Amino acid sequence: MEKLHSNYHTHTFRCGHALPNPDEDYVLKAIELGYKNLGFSDHAPFKYIQHPSMRMDFDNGFFDYLKSINTLKEKYKDKINIYIGLEIEYMKDQEDYYKELLTQYKLDYLILGQHCIYKYGEPIYYYNGYDNIQDFKRYTNDLIAGIKSGFFSYVCHPDIFLNHVHEITPEINELIDQICLTAKEYDIPLELNINGETNNKFWAIKHGCYHYPCEHFFKKAIKHGNKIIFGVDAHAPFDFDKIDYDYFSKFSAEIGLNEHNLLKELGFKKVK
Repeated sequence: MEKLHSNYHTHTFRCGHALPNPDEDYVLKAIELGYKNLGFSDHAPFKYIQHPSMRMDFDNGFFDYLKSINTLKEKYKDKINIYIGLEIEYMKDQEDYYKELLTQYKLDYLILGQHCIYKYGEPIYYYNGYDNIQDFKRYTNDLIAGIKSGFFSYVCHPDIFLNHVHEITPEINELIDQICLTAKEYDIPLELNINGETNNKFWAIKHGCYHYPCEHFFKKAIKHGNKIIFGVDAHAPFDFDKIDYDYFSKFSAEIGLNEHNLLKELGFKKVK
């Protein structure tokens, strides 16, 4: 695996669980490592929903985010291409908001990252218990609806639900197939999440679950002809230094990833 020159999955301190580095530190690290493209996609705010450990606040974080990243985009335009986006969950009743983010606020892109849904302003995660097939089906259905909506440029960590799966059953395989086939039909890339290997592997092993990125998932994705994009999912500038290229070279070989499947630069979806 050659070293990355593009990353579109970068967080900032505003989400409440990244390190408190200024945004510029990520840019300087990316330039130091020879990146050509750096996309910021911090956890998006939802209006009227406060979730300080999970996402930025709309009134007190979002506008500072826009100003900061757009300033850096101009400051370093001769050294690196900087893009501004958000990682966000899909919910049917928020479609006008996604349009607003992409048009009124002129974001370059949105990436689809399903972690939870909200009921009465409270997060309901998909992983309330181990091997809870109903939760996993709900995750899959929401993810597929998001893919079909046309707002998202790629799906980040599509295999995250496997972090709570003990056994790949026929039902789980069917969910994986549904995700991959829908992404293929709608030409939406699937992210091979580098941060999952760094920060979720040992939790999953301890609990007897699969960890993401999951070899089984991505073998099926390659079989189905999905486009694959690597995402650092950086929550600190040093995350760019921690990438185990030897490990991911072996992982890529195991799943059969090749130049035909690998997407090195992202094309952004445009809202009509």
